[in-house]
Amino acid sequence: MEIARLYRDVQRSFVELVAGLDDAEWATASPCTPDWTVRDVLSHVAGVSIDIVEGNVPGAATDPWTAAQVERWRDTPVDELIARWDAAIGPAADGVEAFGQPLPVFDCHSHEHDVRTALGRPGNRDSEAMEVIVAALLEVDVGRPFTIECTDRPAVVNEGDGAPLRLAGVSGFDVARSRLGRRSRAQVCNWSWSEPIDDAVTDAWFRFGPTPHDIVE
Repeated sequence: MEIARLYRDVQRSFVELVAGLDDAEWATASPCTPDWTVRDVLSHVAGVSIDIVEGNVPGAATDPWTAAQVERWRDTPVDELIARWDAAIGPAADGVEAFGQPLPVFDCHSHEHDVRTALGRPGNRDSEAMEVIVAALLEVDVGRPFTIECTDRPAVVNEGDGAPLRLAGVSGFDVARSRLGRRSRAQVCNWSWSEPIDDAVTDAWFRFGPTPHDIVE
């Protein structure tokens, strides 16, 4: 994976998506990030790149770190913040490449889809970055042999001990979004599992979240 190139790609994609949003759209609540508006999402994703460049990385990826980004850039004019992000993305991308850290790529592209959901603008689900995210998140340790049979890609078999478990009939996009906390526990439990899943499986499934409410994208 070329982390730097992908990070520049997803930043450009995000900026193209939000270009020309009006005040009402910026103020739209983001159901995937329930405490944030679309504008707050921009503050976070731009703030990540700026913090990387400025060396403000203690506590990176924690809730206080992201909350500080939202607060710090909340009142900055959108055009100014995007210009600062444009200036920061090159060195930030080089930095994450040097450390072999793809999480800013995952974070930025995931938040693009949060904004798409908030604004009712689905799309860009077959991007290269989304393919990378899906491939990574189809690997999941639930403590037993586990096969995921997606509707849009070959089955993925995860090793483990004990009785085998199977999930079928979901897209790779849904798997990735759910594992990143963009689905409720009930939504995941209601998928086509080979048997009802318990808390141990669902706890292993969600890397973030789950959301307290259903998300339909």
